[in-house]
Amino acid sequence: MLFRLRGVLLLLFCFLLLSSCSSSEEPEKRGVIEQTTDKIAQKAISSIKTPIEQAKLAREIQESHNRDIEAAVEAQ
Repeated sequence: MLFRLRGVLLLLFCFLLLSSCSSSEEPEKRGVIEQTTDKIAQKAISSIKTPIEQAKLAREIQESHNRDIEAAVEAQ
């Protein structure tokens, strides 16, 4: 009796587990709020990344200039 009850409960558990994990064929449509939030987030990311990238470029230019100066000093 107990063995059958465990078997039934195990089958029921497996059925519930498989049915709850089924994926929908069509992706969920995003609402206006989610789309607006994503746009604002992308603008924020861009406004943060742009100065960092500009600073990296300025550092590379400065290092290149320093190498040129050092090469000119050594050539003299």
